Amino acid sequence: MCFSSISEALGVLNEPAKSKIDQLQVDLEQIPDSFFALFWLYTHDFLYISPSIERVTGHTFRNFEKHGMVFFTGIIPPPLIENIYQSMYAQAEAIKNHPDHLFADEFLQIQAAVFDPEKQEIPVNYNAVLLDEKVFDPISYLVLCSWIDTREKSAQEVHQLEMDLRSKLRAIKQVYFQSKPERFEFLKVKNKISDREKEVAQLLAQGHSTKSISEELHISFNTVESHRKNLLHKLEAKNTAELVYKFRSIG
Repeated sequence: MCFSSISEALGVLNEPAKSKIDQLQVDLEQIPDSFFALFWLYTHDFLYISPSIERVTGHTFRNFEKHGMVFFTGIIPPPLIENIYQSMYAQAEAIKNHPDHLFADEFLQIQAAVFDPEKQEIPVNYNAVLLDEKVFDPISYLVLCSWIDTREKSAQEVHQLEMDLRSKLRAIKQVYFQSKPERFEFLKVKNKISDREKEVAQLLAQGHSTKSISEELHISFNTVESHRKNLLHKLEAKNTAELVYKFRSIG
């Protein structure tokens, strides 16, 4: 589903956070020779795409709004597609392994190109920040990104545009984090939860008892209890029901 604004797509409806994001969206729209979008990496669902994509690429905005990433992928020169996605996934994986993870001041950056309606290549620079995540295999990241048309621009001009865009993307990320403090406190905790603890939490969420988890994971009853107590502490939960609720909220 493609939303009409970034704040709506992010579910930021409270003031003053909504107004701040709406103003930053307006500021982004005014940066020349660029367009931006919000989507889930790996699942590839566009949540928002800026109308300025029509001005830059020459393709009708409705095609992007209606068909999303399917149409967008279709205007990328085929020889570039594999390299673009491999680079994007590799950089996302590097951010995943960063000590501060989503909270790090890191950007995805790729040099690419898109076709205009006459099949002429438009060179573009891609910059993106990671805003959120869903636990899949692999993890799916919520990406806020921009593309800059680099035609007839010096390296210095491109750099200045990138710095301007990055400052706006970073500001939206900060407002988004501030608007959902409980979620992002949980995400900070999540990075401290071990893989085995995640397995235990997932089984608890499915209604398994300590005994059945012990049998499922081939570990002792006491080990399961130890993991459960560690989870209670890390998630600041009073009981197993609250543990499960909090774990689901960061999943």
